[in-house]
Amino acid sequence: MIRVHETEEIEHPSLEMFPSEFVGSFVNMATGGELNKFSFKGREYLLPIYDTPARRALLLCGRQVEKSTTLGNIVLTYTMLRQHFRALFVSPTQQQTETFSRDRIATPIEMSPHMQVFSRGENTKNNVLYKKFITGSDLTLRYAFLHADRVRGISADMLLLDEIQDVLTEVIPVIEEALAHSPLKILRYSGTPKSIDNTISYYWNQFSTQNEWVVPCDGCNTWNKIGIDNIGIKFLMCTKCGKQIHPNHEKAQWASMRSQSWLRNPPINEPFEGYRIPQVITPWVNWFEITDKRKRYSRAQFYNEVLGLPFDSGSKPLTKETLIANCTDRSMADAIKFKGRGNKIFMGVDWGTAENSYTVMTIGCYIKDRFAILLMKRFEGEEAEPERVVSTISSYIDRFNVAMIGVDYGGGFDRNDKLIRTFGLRRVARYQYVNTRKIYFDKSLSRFMVNRTEALMAIINAFNRKDTFALPKWEEIEHPHGSDMLSVFTEYNESRRTTVVQRTPGTTDDTLHSLTYCFLASMMQHPRPDIIAPIGDKEDKEMRKRSYR
Repeated sequence: MIRVHETEEIEHPSLEMFPSEFVGSFVNMATGGELNKFSFKGREYLLPIYDTPARRALLLCGRQVEKSTTLGNIVLTYTMLRQHFRALFVSPTQQQTETFSRDRIATPIEMSPHMQVFSRGENTKNNVLYKKFITGSDLTLRYAFLHADRVRGISADMLLLDEIQDVLTEVIPVIEEALAHSPLKILRYSGTPKSIDNTISYYWNQFSTQNEWVVPCDGCNTWNKIGIDNIGIKFLMCTKCGKQIHPNHEKAQWASMRSQSWLRNPPINEPFEGYRIPQVITPWVNWFEITDKRKRYSRAQFYNEVLGLPFDSGSKPLTKETLIANCTDRSMADAIKFKGRGNKIFMGVDWGTAENSYTVMTIGCYIKDRFAILLMKRFEGEEAEPERVVSTISSYIDRFNVAMIGVDYGGGFDRNDKLIRTFGLRRVARYQYVNTRKIYFDKSLSRFMVNRTEALMAIINAFNRKDTFALPKWEEIEHPHGSDMLSVFTEYNESRRTTVVQRTPGTTDDTLHSLTYCFLASMMQHPRPDIIAPIGDKEDKEMRKRSYR
């Protein structure tokens, strides 16, 4: 057990007072119909979180443990005590961001005469998505889920990400580029875990110090890391002797669950100082409600919402057995044999845009009543250089006389432009993932808008029915293409109120997207309402107009 915090030892390099001192002195809270100063009595576990000098901190939380309040109080402290400090807050949805702006920023200011002084003056701003204070510091608020377009162009010294479990893992590095020019680069992330594959679980497991609030037992001197075995019938109990333990015990403390060797040599230069905050350590906990939740909630919900622990509830929509069942004895080396047999051939390209992402090309055509994947290729090493990728893909288009090329719009502006200039707009269909209708053509943008989850699940469901696709030999595609397709999982996204397809962090899923674009391109010639139903006559006609003839 490693003690990670002693308040008297902290020296905060950038503020003249600790954030906890500022909050305890100036922030008011409405309790019992009255306004009272924010008190850390019973919230001692929050002191290290507020006052840590670490540039990166990650809060793994149960529900209603003041994680958003903590982020709001921290950002108010920095913007009001520092001059010309820039902060950026991001959550998955517009509603969440607007709620944070109202409840965690505007309301605390309204309830504190001292803080109102900082927000009033000739040069101050008080908009929902932008706040500027008399210190010259400001707070920009945005939302991002599938992409970071709304965050581009913003510069900041501090980035706060709330509900990080609902933000796609690959979007976070793009958002973090907002800190590129800052010498401070302060990160404060928080969320409630879901499955062990989720974004926040990935950051917690890979990059954080994994600090737990450990509570001593006065009966047997056992230190308790709070988990499911501590949930007694009448109280929080010791896992060894069953006696009651108290989260506000004077000796309770944060301790890292990492080994000394990990802490001495972490996988990244600056690991996240991670803190798990379960409901059961909060001062307002009602034990009857905790035991009632344990009876009513599913095991996954109790782990997530109450204990702040991930639970392996994510569903793997594709299995290795299913993919093998869709394979044939056909070799990819024979792909060219299908050219000129009256089969129109289609291609899908998913552009590699970042680390742990590759450009993947898929070529397919209809053989009898099945869509046969003739060839898959991942571009790695020197082959992955943009100029070489476009040149190689162009040669495959010519060689196979590809009728329609479906490409990833979001990751290949320059490469798509080269393909269009070479092969013409009528042969290159661009697809952009959005959160709207299933699929429709936007005439003003000259590209297709595709609901990401709807499209991917349509392909996955077709694989599971085993009557739509015909893959090459399994031994030829198992690595990397089979692994790509097996790396996704489904999970309920509370922000979107729908189930979404996610990629397990640290893996790749480029082949699945490439295959999806290839199949969508084929729908220009072979509409498949049984796979992806048309969304209306007008939109369906627009798709048909773009068909290659």
